[in-house]
Amino acid sequence: MRLYGIILFLLLVLLPFHLQAQKSCLNTLREAKELYEGGLIDEIPELLSGCMESGFTRTQRIEAYKLIILAYLFDDDQFQAERMMDEFLKKFPEYEVMPNDPVEFVYLLESYKTSSFYSFNLFFGPNFTDPRVTELFSALDHTLAEYDDKFGTGFHIGFGVGRNLWKDVDITVDAIYSWQKFTVIEKTGILIGNDDEPRDFTETTVVEKLKKVDVPLSFTYSFGKGNLDYFVRLGGQVSFITENTLSPKRTQYGAETISESETDISDQREQIVYALLGGLGFKYKIPRGFLVLDIRYQFGLNNMIREENRYDMPRFWSRYYYVDNDYMLDHLSISFGYHFSIYQSKKNRF
Repeated sequence: MRLYGIILFLLLVLLPFHLQAQKSCLNTLREAKELYEGGLIDEIPELLSGCMESGFTRTQRIEAYKLIILAYLFDDDQFQAERMMDEFLKKFPEYEVMPNDPVEFVYLLESYKTSSFYSFNLFFGPNFTDPRVTELFSALDHTLAEYDDKFGTGFHIGFGVGRNLWKDVDITVDAIYSWQKFTVIEKTGILIGNDDEPRDFTETTVVEKLKKVDVPLSFTYSFGKGNLDYFVRLGGQVSFITENTLSPKRTQYGAETISESETDISDQREQIVYALLGGLGFKYKIPRGFLVLDIRYQFGLNNMIREENRYDMPRFWSRYYYVDNDYMLDHLSISFGYHFSIYQSKKNRF
Protein backbone atom coordinates (compact mmCIF):
# COMPACT_ATOMS: atom_id res chain seq x y z
CA MET A 1 0.00 0.00 0.00
CA ARG A 2 2.87 2.35 0.76
CA LEU A 3 4.34 1.85 -2.73
CA TYR A 4 0.97 2.58 -4.33
CA GLY A 5 0.74 5.76 -2.24
CA ILE A 6 4.16 6.93 -3.46
CA ILE A 7 3.26 6.23 -7.10
CA LEU A 8 -0.05 8.10 -6.74
CA PHE A 9 1.73 11.04 -5.10
CA LEU A 10 4.29 11.25 -7.91
CA LEU A 11 1.54 11.13 -10.53
CA LEU A 12 -0.37 13.90 -8.82
CA VAL A 13 2.76 16.03 -8.56
CA LEU A 14 4.35 15.38 -11.97
CA LEU A 15 1.31 15.04 -14.22
CA PRO A 16 0.32 18.73 -14.04
CA PHE A 17 3.87 19.74 -15.03
CA HIS A 18 3.81 17.32 -17.96
CA LEU A 19 0.43 18.60 -19.14
CA GLN A 20 1.61 22.18 -18.76
CA ALA A 21 4.74 21.40 -20.85
CA GLN A 22 2.59 19.85 -23.58
CA LYS A 23 0.30 22.87 -23.57
CA SER A 24 3.26 25.25 -23.74
CA CYS A 25 4.80 23.32 -26.68
CA LEU A 26 1.45 23.23 -28.48
CA ASN A 27 1.31 27.02 -28.22
CA THR A 28 4.88 27.18 -29.52
CA LEU A 29 3.91 25.07 -32.53
CA ARG A 30 0.94 27.32 -33.25
CA GLU A 31 3.20 30.37 -33.04
CA ALA A 32 5.69 28.75 -35.46
CA LYS A 33 2.88 28.07 -37.95
CA GLU A 34 1.78 31.71 -37.75
CA LEU A 35 5.36 32.86 -38.36
CA TYR A 36 5.62 30.52 -41.38
CA GLU A 37 2.33 31.77 -42.84
CA GLY A 38 3.52 35.35 -42.30
CA GLY A 39 6.80 34.69 -44.07
CA LEU A 40 8.90 35.19 -40.91
CA ILE A 41 10.88 31.98 -41.25
CA ASP A 42 14.21 32.91 -39.61
CA GLU A 43 12.91 32.45 -36.06
CA ILE A 44 11.18 29.08 -36.60
CA PRO A 45 14.11 26.61 -36.03
CA GLU A 46 15.21 28.25 -32.78
CA LEU A 47 11.61 28.64 -31.57
CA LEU A 48 10.83 24.93 -31.98
CA SER A 49 14.17 23.51 -30.85
CA GLY A 50 13.25 23.45 -27.14
CA CYS A 51 10.29 21.11 -27.72
CA MET A 52 11.76 18.71 -30.28
CA GLU A 53 13.03 16.13 -27.79
CA SER A 54 10.13 16.31 -25.34
CA GLY A 55 6.89 18.23 -25.14
CA PHE A 56 5.44 17.31 -28.53
CA THR A 57 3.21 14.38 -29.36
CA ARG A 58 4.29 12.25 -32.31
CA THR A 59 2.02 14.13 -34.72
CA GLN A 60 3.15 17.51 -33.41
CA ARG A 61 6.82 16.53 -33.72
CA ILE A 62 6.28 15.59 -37.38
CA GLU A 63 4.64 18.96 -38.02
CA ALA A 64 7.52 20.72 -36.28
CA TYR A 65 10.11 18.92 -38.43
CA LYS A 66 8.22 19.92 -41.55
CA LEU A 67 8.18 23.59 -40.49
CA ILE A 68 11.90 23.61 -39.73
CA ILE A 69 12.79 21.89 -43.02
CA LEU A 70 10.58 24.29 -44.98
CA ALA A 71 12.08 27.25 -43.16
CA TYR A 72 15.59 26.20 -44.21
CA LEU A 73 14.47 25.52 -47.77
CA PHE A 74 12.88 28.94 -48.15
CA ASP A 75 15.96 30.49 -46.59
CA ASP A 76 17.98 28.73 -49.32
CA ASP A 77 19.96 26.76 -46.73
CA GLN A 78 20.05 23.35 -48.45
CA PHE A 79 22.67 21.94 -46.09
CA GLN A 80 20.58 22.52 -42.95
CA ALA A 81 17.40 21.34 -44.70
CA GLU A 82 19.06 18.03 -45.61
CA ARG A 83 20.51 17.70 -42.13
CA MET A 84 17.03 18.03 -40.63
CA MET A 85 15.59 15.62 -43.20
CA ASP A 86 18.24 13.05 -42.19
CA GLU A 87 17.18 13.48 -38.57
CA PHE A 88 13.49 13.31 -39.50
CA LEU A 89 13.91 10.03 -41.41
CA LYS A 90 15.86 8.46 -38.55
CA LYS A 91 12.94 9.11 -36.22
CA PHE A 92 10.17 8.46 -38.76
CA PRO A 93 11.58 6.13 -41.43
CA GLU A 94 8.14 4.85 -42.41
CA TYR A 95 6.60 8.29 -42.98
CA GLU A 96 4.24 8.40 -45.94
CA VAL A 97 3.50 11.59 -47.86
CA MET A 98 0.22 13.28 -46.90
CA PRO A 99 -2.03 15.03 -49.46
CA ASN A 100 -1.51 18.41 -47.75
CA ASP A 101 2.29 18.20 -47.54
CA PRO A 102 3.96 21.20 -49.23
CA VAL A 103 5.51 20.32 -52.56
CA GLU A 104 8.96 21.56 -51.45
CA PHE A 105 8.96 19.15 -48.51
CA VAL A 106 7.76 16.27 -50.71
CA TYR A 107 10.43 16.96 -53.33
CA LEU A 108 13.21 16.82 -50.73
CA LEU A 109 11.70 13.73 -49.06
CA GLU A 110 11.50 11.85 -52.35
CA SER A 111 15.14 12.60 -53.04
CA TYR A 112 15.94 10.09 -50.27
CA LYS A 113 15.72 6.31 -50.48
CA THR A 114 14.69 4.73 -47.18
CA SER A 115 14.85 0.96 -46.91
CA SER A 116 14.99 -1.78 -44.31
CA PHE A 117 18.76 -2.34 -44.15
CA TYR A 118 18.84 -4.90 -41.31
CA SER A 119 16.10 -7.00 -39.74
CA PHE A 120 16.00 -9.04 -36.54
CA ASN A 121 13.65 -11.99 -36.82
CA LEU A 122 11.82 -14.08 -34.24
CA PHE A 123 9.70 -17.05 -35.32
CA PHE A 124 8.20 -20.37 -34.24
CA GLY A 125 5.91 -23.07 -35.57
CA PRO A 126 5.38 -26.74 -36.38
CA ASN A 127 7.53 -28.99 -38.53
CA PHE A 128 6.80 -32.26 -40.32
CA THR A 129 9.63 -34.77 -40.72
CA ASP A 130 9.69 -37.47 -43.40
CA PRO A 131 12.84 -39.65 -43.73
CA ARG A 132 13.93 -40.34 -47.30
CA VAL A 133 15.18 -43.95 -47.35
CA THR A 134 18.06 -44.56 -49.75
CA GLU A 135 18.85 -48.23 -48.94
CA LEU A 136 16.86 -50.89 -47.07
CA PHE A 137 18.22 -53.23 -44.39
CA SER A 138 16.57 -55.93 -42.29
CA ALA A 139 17.47 -58.52 -39.69
CA LEU A 140 15.29 -60.93 -41.69
CA ASP A 141 14.86 -61.38 -45.43
CA HIS A 142 14.26 -57.82 -46.66
CA THR A 143 12.88 -59.17 -49.95
CA LEU A 144 9.88 -60.41 -47.93
CA ALA A 145 9.49 -57.12 -46.02
CA GLU A 146 7.24 -54.13 -46.55
CA TYR A 147 8.37 -50.73 -45.35
CA ASP A 148 6.40 -47.63 -44.53
CA ASP A 149 7.35 -44.35 -42.93
CA LYS A 150 5.00 -41.79 -41.46
CA PHE A 151 5.92 -38.17 -41.02
CA GLY A 152 5.89 -36.90 -37.47
CA THR A 153 4.95 -33.49 -36.16
CA GLY A 154 7.44 -31.46 -34.16
CA PHE A 155 8.06 -27.88 -33.14
CA HIS A 156 10.77 -25.27 -33.64
CA ILE A 157 11.68 -21.81 -32.43
CA GLY A 158 14.36 -19.54 -33.79
CA PHE A 159 15.81 -16.13 -34.41
CA GLY A 160 17.76 -14.64 -37.27
CA VAL A 161 19.38 -11.59 -38.78
CA GLY A 162 18.68 -10.36 -42.29
CA ARG A 163 20.51 -7.80 -44.41
CA ASN A 164 19.41 -6.14 -47.60
CA LEU A 165 21.92 -6.79 -50.38
CA TRP A 166 20.34 -5.18 -53.41
CA LYS A 167 16.86 -3.83 -54.05
CA ASP A 168 14.53 -6.72 -53.18
CA VAL A 169 17.24 -9.32 -52.42
CA ASP A 170 18.12 -10.10 -48.77
CA ILE A 171 20.51 -12.52 -47.11
CA THR A 172 19.45 -14.16 -43.84
CA VAL A 173 21.21 -16.35 -41.29
CA ASP A 174 19.15 -18.07 -38.59
CA ALA A 175 19.63 -20.19 -35.51
CA ILE A 176 16.74 -22.62 -34.97
CA TYR A 177 16.14 -25.17 -32.21
CA SER A 178 13.98 -28.05 -33.48
CA TRP A 179 12.16 -30.96 -31.92
CA GLN A 180 11.42 -33.57 -34.61
CA LYS A 181 10.10 -37.12 -34.85
CA PHE A 182 8.94 -39.71 -37.36
CA THR A 183 7.82 -43.36 -37.46
CA VAL A 184 9.15 -46.34 -39.44
CA ILE A 185 7.06 -49.51 -39.82
CA GLU A 186 8.45 -52.81 -41.12
CA LYS A 187 6.22 -55.79 -41.81
CA THR A 188 8.07 -59.02 -42.53
CA GLY A 189 6.74 -62.33 -43.82
CA ILE A 190 8.17 -65.84 -43.97
CA LEU A 191 7.92 -68.67 -46.45
CA ILE A 192 6.68 -71.95 -45.05
CA GLY A 193 7.24 -75.13 -46.98
CA ASN A 194 6.53 -74.65 -50.65
CA ASP A 195 4.39 -71.55 -50.20
CA ASP A 196 4.76 -69.04 -53.00
CA GLU A 197 3.30 -66.21 -50.93
CA PRO A 198 4.92 -65.22 -47.63
CA ARG A 199 2.85 -65.43 -44.49
CA ASP A 200 2.75 -62.53 -42.02
CA PHE A 201 5.33 -63.05 -39.34
CA THR A 202 6.17 -59.84 -37.48
CA GLU A 203 5.58 -56.08 -37.49
CA THR A 204 8.06 -53.64 -35.97
CA THR A 205 7.19 -50.01 -35.30
CA VAL A 206 9.99 -47.60 -34.46
CA VAL A 207 9.48 -43.99 -33.33
CA GLU A 208 12.59 -41.86 -33.69
CA LYS A 209 12.93 -38.46 -32.01
CA LEU A 210 15.68 -35.92 -32.35
CA LYS A 211 16.60 -32.46 -31.15
CA LYS A 212 18.89 -30.31 -33.20
CA VAL A 213 20.18 -26.82 -33.87
CA ASP A 214 19.75 -25.69 -37.47
CA VAL A 215 21.85 -22.90 -38.96
CA PRO A 216 20.44 -22.00 -42.38
CA LEU A 217 21.92 -19.39 -44.70
CA SER A 218 19.50 -18.28 -47.40
CA PHE A 219 18.66 -15.59 -49.93
CA THR A 220 15.17 -14.19 -50.42
CA TYR A 221 13.64 -12.24 -53.26
CA SER A 222 10.58 -10.14 -52.37
CA PHE A 223 7.84 -8.80 -54.60
CA GLY A 224 4.38 -7.38 -54.06
CA LYS A 225 2.39 -4.19 -53.63
CA GLY A 226 1.22 -2.11 -50.73
CA ASN A 227 1.52 -3.64 -47.27
CA LEU A 228 1.75 -7.22 -48.52
CA ASP A 229 4.99 -8.65 -49.91
CA TYR A 230 5.60 -12.17 -51.17
CA PHE A 231 9.01 -13.81 -51.16
CA VAL A 232 10.82 -16.91 -52.35
CA ARG A 233 13.81 -18.43 -50.56
CA LEU A 234 16.84 -20.49 -51.58
CA GLY A 235 19.85 -21.56 -49.56
CA GLY A 236 21.55 -24.25 -47.52
CA GLN A 237 21.60 -25.48 -43.95
CA VAL A 238 23.89 -27.24 -41.52
CA SER A 239 22.36 -28.96 -38.47
CA PHE A 240 23.93 -30.09 -35.21
CA ILE A 241 22.05 -32.94 -33.55
CA THR A 242 22.02 -32.66 -29.76
CA GLU A 243 19.82 -35.65 -28.88
CA ASN A 244 18.55 -38.71 -30.74
CA THR A 245 16.36 -41.49 -29.31
CA LEU A 246 14.49 -44.52 -30.63
CA SER A 247 11.45 -46.35 -29.21
CA PRO A 248 10.85 -49.83 -30.73
CA LYS A 249 7.78 -52.03 -30.53
CA ARG A 250 7.40 -55.49 -32.10
CA THR A 251 4.20 -57.39 -32.69
CA GLN A 252 4.78 -61.02 -33.68
CA TYR A 253 1.79 -62.98 -34.86
CA GLY A 254 0.97 -65.59 -32.27
CA ALA A 255 3.31 -64.05 -29.68
CA GLU A 256 3.25 -61.29 -27.06
CA THR A 257 3.96 -57.68 -28.10
CA ILE A 258 7.23 -56.34 -26.74
CA SER A 259 8.42 -52.75 -26.51
CA GLU A 260 10.74 -50.46 -24.60
CA SER A 261 11.05 -46.78 -23.78
CA GLU A 262 13.28 -44.27 -25.54
CA THR A 263 16.86 -45.42 -26.05
CA ASP A 264 19.74 -43.10 -26.86
CA ILE A 265 21.07 -43.88 -30.35
CA SER A 266 23.44 -40.93 -30.77
CA ASP A 267 26.34 -43.29 -31.54
CA GLN A 268 24.40 -44.74 -34.48
CA ARG A 269 23.61 -41.33 -36.03
CA GLU A 270 25.66 -38.61 -37.64
CA GLN A 271 25.85 -35.53 -35.44
CA ILE A 272 26.25 -33.02 -38.30
CA VAL A 273 23.91 -33.12 -41.28
CA TYR A 274 23.51 -30.90 -44.32
CA ALA A 275 20.49 -29.88 -46.37
CA LEU A 276 19.36 -27.74 -49.27
CA LEU A 277 16.71 -25.19 -48.41
CA GLY A 278 13.85 -23.75 -50.43
CA GLY A 279 10.70 -21.92 -49.49
CA LEU A 280 8.16 -19.19 -49.92
CA GLY A 281 5.96 -16.96 -47.79
CA PHE A 282 4.59 -13.49 -47.31
CA LYS A 283 5.24 -10.44 -45.15
CA TYR A 284 2.58 -8.02 -43.93
CA LYS A 285 3.79 -4.51 -43.13
CA ILE A 286 3.18 -3.16 -39.63
CA PRO A 287 4.93 -0.30 -37.83
CA ARG A 288 8.69 -0.90 -37.58
CA GLY A 289 8.58 -4.31 -39.24
CA PHE A 290 6.60 -7.20 -40.68
CA LEU A 291 4.40 -10.07 -39.61
CA VAL A 292 5.64 -13.11 -41.52
CA LEU A 293 4.43 -16.53 -42.65
CA ASP A 294 7.45 -18.55 -43.80
CA ILE A 295 7.19 -22.04 -45.33
CA ARG A 296 10.46 -23.93 -45.85
CA TYR A 297 11.44 -27.36 -47.12
CA GLN A 298 14.78 -28.89 -46.11
CA PHE A 299 16.15 -31.58 -48.44
CA GLY A 300 18.76 -33.74 -46.69
CA LEU A 301 22.11 -34.29 -48.39
CA ASN A 302 23.96 -36.86 -46.26
CA ASN A 303 23.13 -40.22 -44.72
CA MET A 304 21.94 -40.01 -41.12
CA ILE A 305 23.32 -43.48 -40.29
CA ARG A 306 26.86 -44.18 -39.17
CA GLU A 307 27.34 -47.29 -41.26
CA GLU A 308 30.16 -48.69 -39.14
CA ASN A 309 27.86 -48.63 -36.07
CA ARG A 310 24.75 -49.99 -37.73
CA TYR A 311 24.80 -53.30 -35.79
CA ASP A 312 26.11 -51.95 -32.48
CA MET A 313 22.71 -52.31 -30.76
CA PRO A 314 22.28 -56.13 -30.90
CA ARG A 315 19.01 -56.23 -28.94
CA PHE A 316 17.34 -54.16 -31.67
CA TRP A 317 17.95 -56.75 -34.36
CA SER A 318 17.75 -59.79 -32.06
CA ARG A 319 14.57 -58.83 -30.14
CA TYR A 320 12.83 -56.50 -32.60
CA TYR A 321 14.28 -57.74 -35.91
CA TYR A 322 15.10 -54.11 -36.67
CA VAL A 323 18.16 -52.76 -38.47
CA ASP A 324 18.47 -49.09 -39.43
CA ASN A 325 17.84 -48.22 -43.06
CA ASP A 326 20.04 -45.64 -44.70
CA TYR A 327 18.06 -42.44 -44.88
CA MET A 328 18.35 -38.70 -45.32
CA LEU A 329 16.39 -36.24 -43.23
CA ASP A 330 13.79 -34.17 -45.08
CA HIS A 331 11.28 -31.95 -43.37
CA LEU A 332 8.78 -29.18 -43.93
CA SER A 333 8.49 -26.27 -41.51
CA ILE A 334 5.87 -23.56 -41.14
CA SER A 335 6.90 -20.47 -39.20
CA PHE A 336 4.99 -17.52 -37.84
CA GLY A 337 7.18 -14.60 -36.93
CA TYR A 338 7.94 -10.93 -36.53
CA HIS A 339 10.72 -9.11 -38.37
CA PHE A 340 11.88 -5.90 -36.68
CA SER A 341 13.37 -3.54 -39.25
CA ILE A 342 16.31 -1.17 -38.92
CA TYR A 343 16.12 1.44 -41.64
CA GLN A 344 18.75 3.32 -43.57
CA SER A 345 18.11 6.53 -45.51
CA LYS A 346 20.36 7.68 -48.33
CA LYS A 347 20.26 10.81 -50.42
CA ASN A 348 19.89 9.96 -54.07
CA ARG A 349 22.76 11.29 -56.12
CA PHE A 350 21.63 12.10 -59.62
